[in-house]
Amino acid sequence: MVPALAFTVDGRLDLPTTRRYAEHAARTWIDVFLLSGSTTRGDLLTVADRATLIDLWLEVLPAGRLMACCWEPSDVTEAGARGVPAMAVMDHVSGRAQALDFFAGLPRNAFVYSHPMFGGAVLDADLAETAHTRGVLPAGGKIAKIPVGDVSQLRKATGPRFRLWDGSSRHIEASIRAGASGVVATPLSPLPTPFPDRHPTLVQRAVTGIQAELDALPTRATRTALLTARAREQLTSPTPPSFDGGPR
Repeated sequence: MVPALAFTVDGRLDLPTTRRYAEHAARTWIDVFLLSGSTTRGDLLTVADRATLIDLWLEVLPAGRLMACCWEPSDVTEAGARGVPAMAVMDHVSGRAQALDFFAGLPRNAFVYSHPMFGGAVLDADLAETAHTRGVLPAGGKIAKIPVGDVSQLRKATGPRFRLWDGSSRHIEASIRAGASGVVATPLSPLPTPFPDRHPTLVQRAVTGIQAELDALPTRATRTALLTARAREQLTSPTPPSFDGGPR
């Protein structure tokens, strides 16, 4: 999974640039593009803007290669109306009881986004096991800031059908061995050239350098700015990004 970038001019969505970016992204082998996620500060957009981005990407890619990050209930409705899986952010979910109610209120095919920065409950093995027992476990989730050892415990608690995305691509092979279904490769969001072939070692090599640059920056805003600037460079290059075929 790669967080899709969104481009703005004077605080408004730059749809032509975002579409060119989506067209380049569609030619890569990436399985899923996450729309309006925290990487691109989707929380700062309006519900209407986030729905507009879904519509734009659906003109380029099938719904099966998209996931909509949902910051409020209306986002879940908009994604569902378009047949795009929703990833509901566990924002201000204060404890276990509220988390279970949150899960129960989601569509059965919905995912969740769990991150300690949101405050409150996170989807750990204990919560997942309870949700599984009560029949309210989501279809999957992006789990951020989770050690590799905890990936294994979470996989045991969720069972094999849960689509478990490790929110980090710092240790891809270890994450997969521990039970992750896949990883979220934020450093690939600028669509670097050359784009790595689909092999864990090659992807790891491609993401590690960019990840180090991101880790050295002080804020989420500065990291977003770096990724967006890199993507703009790719899109405005005299030689546009060239990828070896589509998804495999």
